[in-house]
Amino acid sequence: MSFCVPLAQARAEDEPRIGGKARSLLRLAAAGLPVPPAFAVTSDLYAALRAGGPPLLALADAATLAAALDAAAALTAAPWPAGFVAELRAALAGLDPASHARFSVRSSASLEDRADALGAGLFLSRVDVAAVHVAAAIREVLAAALAPAALAYAARRGLPARELAMAVLIHPFSPGDAAGTVAFDGAAMAEPLVEAARGAPSPSARVLIAGAARTLSARDAAVELEWVATGDAVLFVQLRPYRATVRRTWSHADALADETTTSAWTWDAAHNPLPLSPAQAGLVALVDERCRTAVHQRVVGGYLFFAPAGALSPPGGAPDALRALTRAADARLAALGPSVSIEAALDLFVAVYEPLYGVIQPAARAAREALAAALTAHGSSASVADLLRGVPSVAAERSRRAAAIAATTDPGERAAAIAAYLARFGDEAPVWDVAAPTYVEDPAPLHRLVERPPGPASDDARPAPPLPPGGRALLDAARAAVAIAEDDDALYARVQSCVRRALLAEGRRLQAANLLARAEDVFWLPLASVRRNARGEEPLTLAAVTHAVARARQAHAAALADPPPLPGARPGWDARAGGARGRSGASGRAIGRAHVHAPDAAAPPGAILIARTLLPTELPLLAPAAIVVETGGVLGHVAAQARERGLPAVVDAAGATTAFRAGDLVLVDGDAGVAVRLGD
Repeated sequence: MSFCVPLAQARAEDEPRIGGKARSLLRLAAAGLPVPPAFAVTSDLYAALRAGGPPLLALADAATLAAALDAAAALTAAPWPAGFVAELRAALAGLDPASHARFSVRSSASLEDRADALGAGLFLSRVDVAAVHVAAAIREVLAAALAPAALAYAARRGLPARELAMAVLIHPFSPGDAAGTVAFDGAAMAEPLVEAARGAPSPSARVLIAGAARTLSARDAAVELEWVATGDAVLFVQLRPYRATVRRTWSHADALADETTTSAWTWDAAHNPLPLSPAQAGLVALVDERCRTAVHQRVVGGYLFFAPAGALSPPGGAPDALRALTRAADARLAALGPSVSIEAALDLFVAVYEPLYGVIQPAARAAREALAAALTAHGSSASVADLLRGVPSVAAERSRRAAAIAATTDPGERAAAIAAYLARFGDEAPVWDVAAPTYVEDPAPLHRLVERPPGPASDDARPAPPLPPGGRALLDAARAAVAIAEDDDALYARVQSCVRRALLAEGRRLQAANLLARAEDVFWLPLASVRRNARGEEPLTLAAVTHAVARARQAHAAALADPPPLPGARPGWDARAGGARGRSGASGRAIGRAHVHAPDAAAPPGAILIARTLLPTELPLLAPAAIVVETGGVLGHVAAQARERGLPAVVDAAGATTAFRAGDLVLVDGDAGVAVRLGD
């Protein structure tokens, strides 16, 4: 049996054995386009290596997940069939007799690059591989076909795991000056869309790339090609159907195109994924006008946006500054007492906000960046994430108190534990909006969030990695910065709750005057109008209040139905596969039932938590099996806390909350950055 088939000699009967990528290269060559010389390691090799391994079962629980991992391990350990290594060596020599080339070793699964199954980015490829390492790379690529995410994807395509076939496409590696993708649908696009993932093609190369897309689109309708350009020369390395993402233009986009700042406005989706109340929007306008920080802020279409405001003077002494600010704020809060005027509460809010976000937070950020820069400059093997593990902070205290609530079934002890939690964190709320009741006002969300204790704390008993010269001082400052990042949230919550109390008091006065049906409706009035009324400058009328509240509620409903695009949003996971693709936030895999996050409803045991975002104040209260969020990065708070707790996590997974329904059976592959719906 021959395992290696040069594509130049491939016959029709070989096509089922060479996989999707190899077939696409043949189609590119048939269209007269330049392609690299290549050969395919047929799916016969995969079958031979799998022959002695354990059977594969449909993924449904931990046992079947373990079986898939065992199958991959067995394939990795299986011996090569007799004669394969010599045949591979000869095939590589046929591509490069001098044996000086580097090679690309790419997956070529039976279901790749089909109209009904693109499998984009699902399977493994290795590039820039030396000839002596090609065999090992082939084994890696084949074993990756048994990864849970790959098997789940195949199952969603109606292909049982036992029927999945994997070939490998091998061709000389061409780094080129630029590489990327071109897509074109002649029926829907005026011009081909050329995107460079690296470098930029020359004008002549761009013409060739666009022309190839036009030519193939005339034959195959919507197409997508991968290309590599060296000077004016272009090689095409893959062809697949183009599945365009339907992009809806945000109706408020034009409102951000003004002269306020020369920088782009960014939706603060990681912290404020929901539309803001008019009261919170008023607070945003107030601090943007009166506080000097590193960003401008504004509310557009109900959502909070920010843009850089220019560098501030280099700050320092963040821990001492935060302690001093906290003492001063707490003293003023105590002096104000339970009955506070709106203006006094707002003065305190502004007095805390500017140093908190204009001095203390930038100083903390600078401390973390200084440590990272020192490690990079000295080539240290130490990881910033590892060095900053286990820092005592407010988040750790939240987790401890939440665990105390969840750990007891005695009603009296549980009530005492909840009272202790509320005494420390009762001014916080499930969302960052002054209109949201605090946990003291409505502890029901807290009860639901702590139905189960948080996951086990991370094990920090590990050897300390070596530090560069002067690294101890930088590390101490960076660890203090981690605590500050948690502690400042608690201080902010206390001063914002003071504003909430003042507004509710004014709402009760308006309710007593029969201007509001409920005191809480005050948050649906413009903050400026409430302030003028409280000062006696412009008394509110029933007609004005009724109209304003109704209009604000309508605007809020409209905003929920028309959110802005996520920052950096890109075409997501194949929607027909049922899932979402993002980036790896924390490694590991888990299977469970989907729970689409709401601030007042805890994920049930073993659930996969799907959310637009998660706040640092609520993450310690949650105990999911895995996390998928539409926002955030690999160094963001969701990913960092997931790594510490050993939870698989996918971040930056645009569209995840609409890709899954509550109760879906979901596989999260944190290594691959993929979440796949397995079934209902």
